[in-house]
Amino acid sequence: MNPTVTHSEWALPDLSGLQAHAPWLLVDASRNPGAVNGYLAVGVKRSLTLDGPEADAFEQIAAFVGSGTGRCFGWLGYDQLRADPLLDLPAQGRVHVALPLVHWIEAAGALAFTGTGAAAVLEWLTRPEDASLAAAMEAAVRQPASFAGHHQGPAQTVDSSLGAEAYHQAFSKVHAHILRGDIYELNLCRELRGTLPVDFSADAAFGALIARTLAPYSAHIPFGSAHILSASPECFLERQGDRLVSRPIKGTAPRHTDPEADAAAAERLRTDTKERAENVMITDLVRNDLSRVAAPGTVEVDELCGIHSFRNVHQMVSTVSCSVRPDAGFSDILRATFPMGSMTGAPKLRAMEITAETEPVMRGLYSGTLGWAEPNGKGDVGDFHLNVVIRTAVADPASGRWSAHVGGAITALAAPLAEWEETRLKAQAILDVLGAIEPVAQPESQNHRHG
Repeated sequence: MNPTVTHSEWALPDLSGLQAHAPWLLVDASRNPGAVNGYLAVGVKRSLTLDGPEADAFEQIAAFVGSGTGRCFGWLGYDQLRADPLLDLPAQGRVHVALPLVHWIEAAGALAFTGTGAAAVLEWLTRPEDASLAAAMEAAVRQPASFAGHHQGPAQTVDSSLGAEAYHQAFSKVHAHILRGDIYELNLCRELRGTLPVDFSADAAFGALIARTLAPYSAHIPFGSAHILSASPECFLERQGDRLVSRPIKGTAPRHTDPEADAAAAERLRTDTKERAENVMITDLVRNDLSRVAAPGTVEVDELCGIHSFRNVHQMVSTVSCSVRPDAGFSDILRATFPMGSMTGAPKLRAMEITAETEPVMRGLYSGTLGWAEPNGKGDVGDFHLNVVIRTAVADPASGRWSAHVGGAITALAAPLAEWEETRLKAQAILDVLGAIEPVAQPESQNHRHG
């Protein structure tokens, strides 16, 4: 069943009157978890696009944002890591729906909103010169959309870059590396790809995705004929003033309609030895990453292995923060931290090498980051907020294609069947809204933990 998005269900702005201006919609529920909040951006004053990895990509993004006068929005794909001189990675296949690796815009109009409907609170970040466009943006937030007509047709079967048996083989390869001591943990991912339903609507699909997940760092971003539909629950980096925060996620469990069963699932996740070990390892990696740009003695683990419950899943989340050194700019921060440790493994460089040797398809946007950044008035970036691109599909109605990656952490204690099923759980909301189904298949291995 595909629910209708109503005001009580985080009603989204109605973008139907803004389609000619390619509206970007970013959700930021961290500002007020009780209501949908976020940013609406339309039109393009100027843009930065990089099709492939470039050695100075971080500096180019910093210079682009820093030379502007208003808030900028954009993304940075995972495969930028191929520009790292310390990595020598083998070739991999291309993603099913490709996007530029880097794309940032300074919007012609941008506003922040808290809530939608008549009581919405609006704050202009960049007011458009065109008064009618400004009025249309305000109307979009004041009159939230309803998506009762979302796709209800027969499900389409999806393909995977790693089917059940291929996933088991990849798991075994990664696990052997762990037992040899090459790495401690690796985030093993696979690409799902399929055909869009003929009645596909990106706005309706995103509305349905939000209804299923209420993910706090979601986004709907158009690019050409394609649409990024992200329901990310994970914060990569958030900077306010000199404070820098990262909230890595490791550990996932399904929600249940029965309150007792749901509470029991959350408690099992909280006490699960394997999940806690995953989270602690990545939290330590993130702590180390932040220490490279932190003022001495300021790195703190504010929360370790907390259980955060979203509409469709429980997640184990930690929070790491620091005060940024005065001489550390935006490019320094990205170079110290990107990609997010939760999407690589540890040690980070060796995990990324083994990932490229094991996963048959590049990750593209997935495992990268998207969000906003604003100039500091000194030619660099000031405050910014970036998510981790997970639980995200890229859909292209022009070609009829869609692509979405899913993954999970492999450690010495991991069991292949459990990890396979976790990837299916993470994919379910996306498959539902795209009218797709992955055939039930399991690795031939038993569901026991190695080690």
